[in-house]
Amino acid sequence: MEHLSTLSNERFLRGWFQALIAHYHNWRNGLQHRDISLGNLMRRGKDEDPVCAVLNDWDLGNDAKDPNLTHTGFEVTGTVPFMAIDLLTQEALDGKVAVLYRHDLEALIWVLIWVVCCYDDGKMVYTVPRGIHNWDVRDPLSCGDKKCAFLTRRGPVQPASDNWGDGFKLAQHLLDYLADKHADLMAKAVVTMPHEQEEDDPEHVWYELWAYLKPITELVHCIADFMPKDLGKAGDTDDKQ
Repeated sequence: MEHLSTLSNERFLRGWFQALIAHYHNWRNGLQHRDISLGNLMRRGKDEDPVCAVLNDWDLGNDAKDPNLTHTGFEVTGTVPFMAIDLLTQEALDGKVAVLYRHDLEALIWVLIWVVCCYDDGKMVYTVPRGIHNWDVRDPLSCGDKKCAFLTRRGPVQPASDNWGDGFKLAQHLLDYLADKHADLMAKAVVTMPHEQEEDDPEHVWYELWAYLKPITELVHCIADFMPKDLGKAGDTDDKQ
């Protein structure tokens, strides 16, 4: 197998969506990955073959029956730049934050942003993204603070080359999605009781994501190929909130 990042830009996007979908269905069936990183997105076959993405390294995964599973440490330091901001806190380091589907989803989005900023047609152009090179991956708390600041100002995403047409639009739109979700969580934290546990609701998060992507389907053409046919469920999950 080869790393997914070795594909051309357009084919990488298709592979990323494949990994996104596979990860969601595994989570829905109780198998949580919990260690999303650039190195864990792989692909099978030759360059000219149809894209076949593989989400690798399930060593930290859980066959999750317990909804209160927590993140208890950083066994693989290479994952820190891609981790959800909620998990880059002292509370998370102390094992007091339950790992939710939205955390792995956020990590997948950070991987996409990283590739758009560092690679061009399968070749590394920058070792770290421009504009976020000061993230200290050895210090989770510092990394979390810098990612919060990056979200607050909404980037911007700086693609590795002008060849990332659709990829740049998708990455910036998903960065805006993360920024909106982060702002919502900060607002809810003001009125939430301390230590009140957030319920994991992968289905709601999933359809909410696709509803957010729908307005740019004409700008990022491959989105339509992966759009859930039952996207109307997004409204149903909103009604439950």
